[in-house]
Amino acid sequence: MTFLRRTAPPGSGLPESHPRRSWRTGTRRRAGAAVALLTACAGVAGFSAASPAPAEESPEGGSDMPRTLQAAPDSLQTPFEESDGAEWTTVAESQRFWRQLDRGSDRVRVTTVGRSVEGRPLQLVAVGDPAPAEPEAAAQGSVLLYTCSVHGNENSGREACMQLARDMSTTMDPSWRRLLQRTTVLFINLNPDGWEADTRQNAQGLDVNRDYMALQSPEAQAVVKIIRDWKPDVLNDLHEYGSNPYYRTDLLQLWPRNRQTDQVVHDLARTMSEEYAAGEVVAAGYTSGEYGIYVKDGEPFLQVAGDEQGRILRNYAGLQHVVGMLSETANDPLNAEEEADESLLNRRRVEVNYLSAVGSAYFTLENRETLARETAAAAARVTEEGANRTGVVYFAGQDNVLPTSGNEVEPEPMCGYQLTVEQRDALRQTLRLHGITWRNNPQGAFVTMAQEDQPLIPLLLDARSEYRVAEATPVETC
Repeated sequence: MTFLRRTAPPGSGLPESHPRRSWRTGTRRRAGAAVALLTACAGVAGFSAASPAPAEESPEGGSDMPRTLQAAPDSLQTPFEESDGAEWTTVAESQRFWRQLDRGSDRVRVTTVGRSVEGRPLQLVAVGDPAPAEPEAAAQGSVLLYTCSVHGNENSGREACMQLARDMSTTMDPSWRRLLQRTTVLFINLNPDGWEADTRQNAQGLDVNRDYMALQSPEAQAVVKIIRDWKPDVLNDLHEYGSNPYYRTDLLQLWPRNRQTDQVVHDLARTMSEEYAAGEVVAAGYTSGEYGIYVKDGEPFLQVAGDEQGRILRNYAGLQHVVGMLSETANDPLNAEEEADESLLNRRRVEVNYLSAVGSAYFTLENRETLARETAAAAARVTEEGANRTGVVYFAGQDNVLPTSGNEVEPEPMCGYQLTVEQRDALRQTLRLHGITWRNNPQGAFVTMAQEDQPLIPLLLDARSEYRVAEATPVETC
């Protein structure tokens, strides 16, 4: 496997003060020596980072894509932009923005793909050049998906998505147009109820980013339907985090750590996360680090997150053969200037997520054929593994942590799972949303492991899985 990579090391710390000027004004600077490599957790007990052939590096370690995209006319401003970061865009204002963008550009199509608990539309924005492809055609080609602020009180992701979709709809830059001619770019506005209420959860009180297995929320259901029907190759999930003295970078990024993720998909995602998304952020003068790792004096000393849960989107994406990542920008001040100017803080939050999103687009542009080929190959590999009962099934552990108990791993995979009639009837909708197939029989239904969802099936149906939706019976004799 050969694909291009950028060299842009993710940082592990933040200077006491790090003034910078935005690339939006035409000035970018490199992060200084205070930006250190964070590699202590790489290549431990299981997965290893991909080692693709290097590409010629740009002078600043990122790409020109942020600058060239900003050369497009800002014919339509968000309320956040109009206020220079003093006011966040509201739900109603975002709906109006999307309507105006849809009417004003043939490259944009806005559809409703579901309703929130309180009945607000879940809007999917598709961008392409000269027009976005329909789902069936897009699924046969290349698709890049951005999920925008699943947590209602994390504002910057949805602001970044609105600006990026607008900029894509107007740019005349050849590189961006080549991306849009060959790749359909999707933005999904999530959790409008939490957005309206300024809460992390949705109106059910659920954290939607812990619901991608059970699918109890209409918001999570909408996302998995998009993954099932559009079959994206690439995903960037935009979030924010709260900093502390040991956790203070402009961007924290992470790839899928679940051990059920296909090796090649995992490695591609890690490269996108560490080198392309982080590369754009670092090249603009910001810092980047690994999500869930506390750092002191440049040394990582504690892993506090980045776990393996399949119910979290970046991990669920990996289980569905999507090259996905998490982007988190600090939502509180990181220096005295941001303490004194909330608008400056807000603009930094949005800009960092925007830059990370651009990094994913650049990764897609440079590696489109490899991504399409390898994500399809991953689906074929796990189907064959399920049919041949090869490999190992992991119910716990992550890419740098082996399971610690024999009950957390199965070295002799099952043929599939037998559901009772009651389980089949209760799980019918959930399995269909995931894209999992089954065969009815007198006892209920048999779910074979010989299908593309093979990595997800044991996590959903086995009694040994922490976040199972049923305790089905493993079938050992095919």
